[in-house]
Amino acid sequence: MPKQIVVTVPHALGAAEVRRRLDKHTDWAKTRLEKDNIAVSISEWDGDARSFAATALGQSVSGSLGVAEDSLRFSASLPWTLGIFSPAIELAARRYAADLLA
Repeated sequence: MPKQIVVTVPHALGAAEVRRRLDKHTDWAKTRLEKDNIAVSISEWDGDARSFAATALGQSVSGSLGVAEDSLRFSASLPWTLGIFSPAIELAARRYAADLLA
């Protein structure tokens, strides 16, 4: 059974600024992950949301980013084999989001 993680990080930047920051770092993130043999696909923005998918070692993760005027929401569905790492993944997502929004 897949494990769902959701991380919501509050901010005071406004949705447009958060989208700008995410766009600025998207290519860097893809390049960094691909160096670790993690294939990443990120959709274009659909309003204030975009989806992503990643595959590594035969495991697939899918999820979405949602931007609101006062928060950033990250959600991901992990296969059960990666579910045991969900606390570490959630912690890393919070840290990177906080750095991005700082």
